[in-house]
Amino acid sequence: MLPILFAFSLFLFTSLSGIAGAAEIAILKSADLPYYEQAVVGFKAGLPATISVKEYNFNGRLAEGRHIAQSLRAAPHDLIFAVGLKAAMAAKLEIVDQPVVFCMVLDPETHGLPASNMTGIAARLPAETQLAALRSALPNRNRVGVLYDEERSGDFILQAHRAAKQYGLELLAVAVHRQAEIPNAVRALLPTIDALWLIQDQTVISESAIPFFLESTLDAKVPLFTFSSTLVQQGAVGALVLDPSAVGRQAARIALSRLKEPSALAGLIQAPERPQLALNVNSASHVGVTLSPELIRVAGHLFSGPGVMAQTPSHSDLIP
Repeated sequence: MLPILFAFSLFLFTSLSGIAGAAEIAILKSADLPYYEQAVVGFKAGLPATISVKEYNFNGRLAEGRHIAQSLRAAPHDLIFAVGLKAAMAAKLEIVDQPVVFCMVLDPETHGLPASNMTGIAARLPAETQLAALRSALPNRNRVGVLYDEERSGDFILQAHRAAKQYGLELLAVAVHRQAEIPNAVRALLPTIDALWLIQDQTVISESAIPFFLESTLDAKVPLFTFSSTLVQQGAVGALVLDPSAVGRQAARIALSRLKEPSALAGLIQAPERPQLALNVNSASHVGVTLSPELIRVAGHLFSGPGVMAQTPSHSDLIP
């Protein structure tokens, strides 16, 4: 029996090594952002050393990305790994007969992703996963407010309503159509809720809106739960955040499957694996939330210090 198992294991290793040894992967990166670079590092770490990898950076310019993608179409690689929206769009527009794996794209369906030859990892965690984390961090807060743009997040909010019922939460969702509506919407919502849930919605989230969300919730002593460790550092009570390195390793596993069978998983979007909980101990105390020792123990990011808000803003992880 042992010789048979050894032979089978050797066959699998030899088969994968043969695929990997001949493979060439092009990495397309939308820009030099920490999230993107960490995903690339995780991706490379998940590949066998025998795979040849070459990186291309668009520096935020889609036209340059399309030009690079055209050159890759002329000299095909075995697989394309696209990191960020512009990289994924360049691959979609220019590469139709090579397998593509993308990640770090918010609302990929809005941009017609994935295409028939593409597999993607969503940048936004499922509503059920986020609300489960919110419930664990804020077990005694039942009325949860959320702002959203119907066009960008309507389907997500429908999923959130269903998930909220599972966790005994009452979701008060307020639709906004432009950022100018946000201050009045938040002022009207805060007296009626136990917590505010900030989601990745590009109408709701902006550099100018972030200080208002933080300051107004802290003033009202309403805990803010969100998606960004940066926001938790600056004063939100908690967040469930992507681990970009884990997303990169997840993409590497998908890539290896597609190198073996190019049609495998094509046209599908996967949820990101191994999200991490971020907590701000000072903010929780300020708004009257007691964080359990177990919750603090499992948090991947824990912030405390002389004040509830960081002095230097950094929005590098707001919208991957």
